[in-house]
Amino acid sequence: MRLDRWLTRQPQLNRRHALSALAAGRVRVNGATISDPLHEVGPFDDIHLSAPDATICLQVARRPRHILLNKPAGVVTACHDPEHPTVIDVLRDTLNARGEDSGWLAEIHHVGRLDRATTGALLLTNDGDVSARISDAGLDGPAKRYRMGLERPLTEAEQESAIAQVRQGVLLEHDPRPTLPAQLAFLTADQARLTLHEGRHHHVKRLWRSLGNRVVWLHRESVAGLSLEGLAPGEWRELTCEECSRLGAAQPRG
Repeated sequence: MRLDRWLTRQPQLNRRHALSALAAGRVRVNGATISDPLHEVGPFDDIHLSAPDATICLQVARRPRHILLNKPAGVVTACHDPEHPTVIDVLRDTLNARGEDSGWLAEIHHVGRLDRATTGALLLTNDGDVSARISDAGLDGPAKRYRMGLERPLTEAEQESAIAQVRQGVLLEHDPRPTLPAQLAFLTADQARLTLHEGRHHHVKRLWRSLGNRVVWLHRESVAGLSLEGLAPGEWRELTCEECSRLGAAQPRG
């Protein structure tokens, strides 16, 4: 959000005082004096106002959190569920076992969704911009790569036909829009790898139903180029600085 707009929304400032303070160089963002009204700020910025006799803290920066989880089977992609363990429960159990604070889990949300039986890469964050960038990016955006087992083995001719159809786009049941072009490769006659640049409800399973087959197991190998290497099912890690930069995600300062 633009700094001038952010300031005018603060209950302790009226519009005139907010804009005059900005023009006078009395606003500091992350320790730097900012007078540009178009300067972008968000929840991960410290914002202070210098007054004649004091410095007023308008906002304490929230710490950015970006988590890659290897979701195990049987866990639902939700923050709360009355019947099944959730991805947040998995993170909380780890933090509790380490004796670390888990209060910050209330701030984070999952980016996209994996079915309860589906395993693999799931990103969680408290950065809404990152969520939107990954979820709504389209063909030029971050890819999601899946490995799957199929109920019926395919002949070589059927494999070639499926690859061509997926490359062109497939009409899913109850959806008038064809899927975006995707990349399909077969590992065996009944196992395949699929790379998508979009996410629709039960996308992979519906795609294979449209192609006359059924998915019997599904694992997401990566999302947005983030690797599960070294993560057993149920384990998770925070993204590295390089990974955050690649996603355009906010990073902790200092």
